[in-house]
Amino acid sequence: MTSLRLLPELEESLRRVPGVRAVSVVTGPDAAPTEIHVVASRSRNAKQIVRDVQSLALARHGIDIDHRIVSVVQFEDDELPAPTEQPRAAETPARPVIDGITVRIQGSDAEICVSIRVGAEHLEGRATGSAMASQRPVLVARATLDAVAELLGMPAAVEFAGVLTLGIRQLAACIIQISVPRVGELILTGSALVRNDETDAVARAVLDALNRRLSG
Repeated sequence: MTSLRLLPELEESLRRVPGVRAVSVVTGPDAAPTEIHVVASRSRNAKQIVRDVQSLALARHGIDIDHRIVSVVQFEDDELPAPTEQPRAAETPARPVIDGITVRIQGSDAEICVSIRVGAEHLEGRATGSAMASQRPVLVARATLDAVAELLGMPAAVEFAGVLTLGIRQLAACIIQISVPRVGELILTGSALVRNDETDAVARAVLDALNRRLSG
């Protein structure tokens, strides 16, 4: 199963720990941290940094961190590379991309099937509803969410999905609500420029919302 990053607020908090230069939190399907990678200076003891990580995560975010999932890599201050050259604390998770969209219309009903690829993994989601053109963006967004439901591992819903006209351009936009355990409700927004196909743009807008959050 592909690893995700669903807790950017935790990463941001942990970067404020004295001596810490970079943090990457990898989560499992239940949104609980499974790995925490820290790049820090040698100005502080690694064990103290781990204790600070545990204390801050529990006090500010209500997350109980097992010290065994925290890895700390330390450098002398003058050995730390510039931000553009800094080594990644963990391999960047694969980003979901659209593999294909199928629209089936039967009378007044429509079924949307969205295929998504995440690295070598292929996922598929479906949504059914009214065949009215005005409902198509919502169905596409729901099918896209359904495709990544296993990766998210938590309830998600489409609050809005539609195609907007901005000047001479059309833009697909969406609002996604996700309930993250121990964090609360997250409201994500995404957008994508309509190229040739509105359905493709809506699906990309959903992934845009999710990718911003999952990739940190």
